Amino acid sequence: MSSHRTARVARVLSGALRLWGVPAAVERDPDQVDGLVLRTPSGGSLQVAAREPHGWLLRRDGRVLGSHAGLPGLLRTLRDEL
Repeated sequence: MSSHRTARVARVLSGALRLWGVPAAVERDPDQVDGLVLRTPSGGSLQVAAREPHGWLLRRDGRVLGSHAGLPGLLRTLRDEL
């Protein structure tokens, strides 16, 4: 997975959070090469990891919340979780 694609998804997630009015930050996951972490001010976090050959996994506390081939499903699950 390219870092360019991960950076693009990070921008999409940041924009979605702003649109939804959710005060959270999107950061690179230091433990996963192509992963992202969404951190809320209350200390909660969600991990978004690239899934080969394409797609995304959404996890909270190691529990998989969803596996999505594209951004629409990922954004829908993310919005439901936040």
